[in-house]
Amino acid sequence: MKFKITPLIVSFFFVLTLNGQTKEIGECSLYFTIQQQQAGLWIPVGEKAVFIKGNQCKTVFSTAHLIQTLIFNQQSDSALILKEIGEARFLQNIKYPPTNLPTLITMKPLSNDSAIIIQGYLCKRMEVQWSDGSLYDINYTTEIIPTVASFETSFKDIPGLVMSYTIIASNGSVIKYEIEHVDLSPITLSQFEVNKSRYQILD
Repeated sequence: MKFKITPLIVSFFFVLTLNGQTKEIGECSLYFTIQQQQAGLWIPVGEKAVFIKGNQCKTVFSTAHLIQTLIFNQQSDSALILKEIGEARFLQNIKYPPTNLPTLITMKPLSNDSAIIIQGYLCKRMEVQWSDGSLYDINYTTEIIPTVASFETSFKDIPGLVMSYTIIASNGSVIKYEIEHVDLSPITLSQFEVNKSRYQILD
């Protein structure tokens, strides 16, 4: 049987912005909780971790049934996808970013009645609509910006670090990702190394 894996779809220095001081960071770890809306309730379904070092980025999506990892470098046009389902492990080298992604339809800032603070960072809100019918409700901060702020391809036009986002799919399903921890500690290069002998290589 042939499998194809598809991705689910950041030296410290300071720069001044119109809203104050922004800190650009070259290394960080971001930890998200993932919840799905069911019958008006938010049900935990998994976690996502993002590791950024310079131009390298690694995202790890974990649920009770699978672990999917994407590793890419902004200076490269390819990426690795690792997928673990039980004892089965698969690895695939893909073109990155993929060419078959939905296109951006609209992108507009949203106002709020009160300030949005996530993990101590003041956030702004943006709504992004895509050609596949999905809608992203995004909260992002300009207080810190990693060198790889677009750890998801959908974030490439967001002017800051995405701290939470809710995806409303065309079929009505709603999934919310929210940062529960930001770690600015250094990351070792081994975080991005892969022992390919542990995986079945896919074309």
